[in-house]
Amino acid sequence: MSLKDSLITKLETQTENWKKEIDRIQAEAEAEKAKAKDKQAEADIESQFAGKVKDLQKNIEEAQEQLKEVKESGTSGLQELWDRIGKQLPGSEGKKDSR
Repeated sequence: MSLKDSLITKLETQTENWKKEIDRIQAEAEAEKAKAKDKQAEADIESQFAGKVKDLQKNIEEAQEQLKEVKESGTSGLQELWDRIGKQLPGSEGKKDSR
């Protein structure tokens, strides 16, 4: 797999993982809100989980921007992109694919 294909795959996979995590967090928030004893407790739960979702949504937006950048890049800039993007993704420590 080329370096470009590897970066694309990693970004797409991580984006999907973050989307699944958002779904899981939202389901957990709904379950916790159902157990809440009053409106204030519901609001506290909503606030707690909203921050987590917001962080993940930001990660997804950044990954989508990076994905666009990778897809539009030529071979000359791929190593730089790998150094900047690839190492930030989970499971990428110390891995480099051939160009």
